[in-house]
Order: sequence, then C-alpha cells, then structure tokens
Amino acid sequence: MNIDKAIRKRKKSYKRFMLSMCFIFFILPAILIFLKKFYIFYIIYLVVIELLILLAICIKINKESLTFQYEEYKLKISLGLTGKKVNIAGDKIVLVHVENVVLKDTREKDFKIILLSKSKFRSDRMLPVSINFLKNHPYVACEYNRIKIMHPENEYYYTIVKRGSINKYPLLDLIYKNCVYAEFTEEAVEKIKFYRENSEKYKI
Repeated sequence: MNIDKAIRKRKKSYKRFMLSMCFIFFILPAILIFLKKFYIFYIIYLVVIELLILLAICIKINKESLTFQYEEYKLKISLGLTGKKVNIAGDKIVLVHVENVVLKDTREKDFKIILLSKSKFRSDRMLPVSINFLKNHPYVACEYNRIKIMHPENEYYYTIVKRGSINKYPLLDLIYKNCVYAEFTEEAVEKIKFYRENSEKYKI
C-alpha cells in the first residue's frame, strides 16, 4: 500500500464529490426554472433535496477536513467544518497515543490520535485531563498516572484528533519528527512505522 498515493486518491475523490454535489445543487433549480414547473409540490421537493445536499456537503467537509503544520516550535492543527484550531508548543507534548476505531456510518477502520500536553497555550481545544477522559481511555490513564507521579507539579491537558481519515498518518509522522520530548506509545509507533514503510517520502 502506498500511503501517499492513497492520500492523493482520497483528495481526488473528495474533490469529485464536492463538484458533483455543487453541480446537482445548481442544476436542479435551473431545470425547474427551464421547465417552468412552479408548483408547490415541486418547489417543496426541490427545497428538501437542496437541504439534503447541503447537509451531505457539511458532513463530508467536517469529516475530511484536517490541515496541520509545525511552525515556530508550535504544532498547529485545524479541524472540521468550522476550522477549529489546536495550537500546542511542541516541547510541551508529553504523550502521543493512537486508538483504533471502526466508523459507525461506513464500518471503515480508522484511528484517532490522543495528545497529552503540559500546556494548553490559549487553545480551547486543549481540555484539562478529567476522570471521564481517563475512564474512556484506560491505556492513556495508565501512562498519565505514571507521568503524574514523576511530575506531580504539572497540570496536563489533552486533545483528540478524530477527523482527517488517512491524513492523520502524515500528521503523526510530523509530530514524531518535531516533538522530541514526547513519549510515543507502542500503538503510535506502529502507525508511524506503517506510514514510513509505505510512503514515497521514505523510499530510497
């Protein structure tokens, strides 16, 4: 499997979907106007279809949208439809973990990235570590307790990157290359290893 090729293919598929939805969105009213079928039933039917198209577009954007960069010693991630941003100082990230998941809607295999940091750096997406978070992520809880014992004076925050599909692979690799003080769990290392073994960037 070539990850980079798969990412490009995914992006092309995303663009085709958006173009087709936009085409349908504009062509349907044009057809109605051209045929001059201005009946209440047709208008209501058209409005419902247009709303469903907009909903499908919003869901797709929210699911696929993921941009990131490492700049000025900060990891900057933009997520979802609203472009919610996560800014984390690279040297403050203490733990990187990956959890495999199965998407409910498509049954596709995916994964999410959990980042643990000792600073939130004015980012609303960085949340204080809570009991509920630790209950939902027992492996992270184990690592958190170990880190907390060694550094009890620090407060810790977390964020979870769920969106982006296979675009999370290069994000994980970027974190690995730049966040030199972070600990990576075995699951995270396996994902990075898989990416590097199947990426054009690392093939000689």
